[in-house]
Amino acid sequence: MTSHPGTGAAGPSRSATVGVVTAAGAAVLWGSGNIATHVVLERGVSVAAFTLIEIGTSVVFLAVMCRILRTGWLSPREHWRIGLLGVLEPGLTYLVMNWGLAHTSVTHASLIGATEPLMIALLAWVLIRSPLPVRLFLPMGTALIGTVIVVTANADSSGATWLGDAAVALGFVFASLYAVGSSRFVADHAPLAVTFLQQLFAYAVIAPPLLIVTAVGGVGTADAGTTWLAVPVIGIATSSLTFWLYLTSLRHVSPGTTAQFLALIPVTGFLGAVFILGEETSTAAFIGAAIVLVSLVAIARMEHRAEVEAYAEAI
Repeated sequence: MTSHPGTGAAGPSRSATVGVVTAAGAAVLWGSGNIATHVVLERGVSVAAFTLIEIGTSVVFLAVMCRILRTGWLSPREHWRIGLLGVLEPGLTYLVMNWGLAHTSVTHASLIGATEPLMIALLAWVLIRSPLPVRLFLPMGTALIGTVIVVTANADSSGATWLGDAAVALGFVFASLYAVGSSRFVADHAPLAVTFLQQLFAYAVIAPPLLIVTAVGGVGTADAGTTWLAVPVIGIATSSLTFWLYLTSLRHVSPGTTAQFLALIPVTGFLGAVFILGEETSTAAFIGAAIVLVSLVAIARMEHRAEVEAYAEAI
């Protein structure tokens, strides 16, 4: 009987827990990063300069971590298929998403992103026959409903354009394809090594045109040192750590299950806007956030129970 990668002598409890915790951690960092990215771009940093620094910093950080942790690098020639997935995300995804965030509202972006968990689960089921258990349908649905409640309760469409919304939507399509494709490789390779190779490929593809755009259009109008310092910090938090955590999660639970925790992204954005930026909100938004959290707890418990049962049958 097959089981998720990572289930072994340590037992299924540790495997399911690691998968859930790393998926949730990645989502929280992504949600926080969306707010920070929107703020930095509004302060005048150009999209091209931001993306160059963001992914460039991430590549350097991952290379250093590979050395510190003695994680072997994957050969680009032998593992080019893994590397090409990085062109999808963070490459094309971050490029179009950063542009989209600069031309739409965070609320619109969050609402569009609410469909990503379901999109990944369905694509994984269709493309690689990843299991999509019936038991998860109800909490998946309630998580989606809760996410929609959160972002619509805080609706503020100022600055939104249909082109910005379309760019954000395209970014989520790229991200979903990346997630499904990467799930096929993390069982056999260290997540850190996979993350580094993918982002190295991404940077090799997007850096040349972005350098040209930056040379022609400039780096933007931002002049505060703290604004520019925030860009590499965002790169490490939302490019390095998020992908490392996300790919680690894929070693322990299915792509469909990991994807459900992406519902924490708009919830994190909502909580950050309220408690950090001081934005006003409504009771409905808090109810929606609670629905999401309860749904994700239910998914985590179901996955844990299913893995325990599978482990018991296998021994």
